[in-house]
Amino acid sequence: MTSALRTAFLCSIVAATPALAQAGGFGRGGRVPGVTREKGLEVPRPVNMLNLLIAHRQDVALSDSQFKQIIVLKRSLDSVNAPQMRRLDSLDRLFRGGTPIFSSPSPTRRDSIAEARVVMHQVLAIVDDNNAAARDQAYALLDEPQRAKAKTIQSQAEKALAESERPASKP
Repeated sequence: MTSALRTAFLCSIVAATPALAQAGGFGRGGRVPGVTREKGLEVPRPVNMLNLLIAHRQDVALSDSQFKQIIVLKRSLDSVNAPQMRRLDSLDRLFRGGTPIFSSPSPTRRDSIAEARVVMHQVLAIVDDNNAAARDQAYALLDEPQRAKAKTIQSQAEKALAESERPASKP
């Protein structure tokens, strides 16, 4: 009779597991819900003015000729930035999650994150330099009213990016 009770108990646990999972009894990936993780490395995405010019083609009133030249510049810029963007994506994936809030990161992890931040800043500097050079080439194609509109679009995009990267305020 003891084995029959064990079998019944085991069957009831197995039967209840899907219901617990749907009800939130188990967190995603077996994590306990409500336990937050300390932030890992957050890789910001640089503003690419060529993408903005293409997206806002009508707002800037680009001619067909200007649009084609900007597409050529964008393809060239994407090719130049591709290795750096892959490095940033790798850093982002590798250091995405932090340590659970109730434990402290190991010294090795802290050192790794610090080294990753240095690499990230170096790579972002390269991407920013490439983007600035391509932006200047694109601005040279525009007349003064178009350039003014493009600069307004760029400042709005940078402001929106800065606000999205700002940590959320706690109530």
